[in-house]
Amino acid sequence: MKKLKDINWNQVYYFYEVARKMSMKEAAEVTGVSIPTVSEQIKRLETLLETPLFHRRPRRIELTVEGETLFKHARQMFESGLRFLDVVSPTVIGGYPVRIGIQETFSVGPVMEFMMKYFDAYSPFGTVNTTRETMGDRLIDKVYNGELDWAVGLQQPTSPRLEYGKVGSAEIVFCASADMLERYKNRAEIFTALPLARCRWDDQLNKLVSDHLQAADIFVEEVIESDHWDLCLKLAEQGKCITAVAKNFSGQPIQQGNLRTFSLSGPIVLSFYAFWRQSSGRMIAIRKLTELLEKDNRGIRPRPGGPAPSPTAGASGAGAGSNDNIPIELPHHFEQEVFEEKYPK
Repeated sequence: MKKLKDINWNQVYYFYEVARKMSMKEAAEVTGVSIPTVSEQIKRLETLLETPLFHRRPRRIELTVEGETLFKHARQMFESGLRFLDVVSPTVIGGYPVRIGIQETFSVGPVMEFMMKYFDAYSPFGTVNTTRETMGDRLIDKVYNGELDWAVGLQQPTSPRLEYGKVGSAEIVFCASADMLERYKNRAEIFTALPLARCRWDDQLNKLVSDHLQAADIFVEEVIESDHWDLCLKLAEQGKCITAVAKNFSGQPIQQGNLRTFSLSGPIVLSFYAFWRQSSGRMIAIRKLTELLEKDNRGIRPRPGGPAPSPTAGASGAGAGSNDNIPIELPHHFEQEVFEEKYPK
């Protein structure tokens, strides 16, 4: 019976590099040995495992089913090994994909701009992979447990084992059709005439909007809940509801047909925070993150137990004027033109 001690891990590493590059020549260049040496080590591993790992075609190679399975596990193993080295080494290791979680919200625009900067900063060291999460607590748990390298959420983590810094913020405004805004000059009355549409999973944004309306003594009689922001926007454009959106931050005017924006009794501010494990501070993935945070925040990076930023989310101010007809930041595919213009290929 084969045991773990029987495995020559150098042979597994050669296999990993060949499978990653799909080339004996390129794998030889990465490992610093000759092509015959790489080929011989692969053959010895196949003999030990008693299964072929590659189909050897004229001028090309292909993974067998067994080879694909082994490569999947080998990739996880060597990427974890690189993280292990990077987290303890004072020198840059890199070579692994960074895993980032982003809390899903309709007002995620400022986070996307920050992610573009991070992509440019980290891409020389590895790929950047992102995943979405609707619940902030679950996102914090995934970072805490090592499932993610770092994340961006709408709340500051309280665990002393997590560090965090502010990524940015978005000002939230209300959105309705131009016809309805023309009909209801008193903006408070439009909330009586039309239902408020909101995305059911955007809890933090919904709470900010609810608190803001309550502070302004506005009672919403009817609420439409949906999982789709595009539907909320389309209904608002057709004069069937009001919804809340992020005010355009990009400097590029964006209009969606008949949609117009307005505000009530001062701004609503939604803040975004990046957080990571304190023990991961040496990783190049985290170093590049903190460099960006320190640059954007002029060297100030909040930490658990330190002074918290002044609360601005949901604040209301008397006498604030309206922001009718402000261009709005649209979600997902609607943002594509702006990013392509700001970040040409």
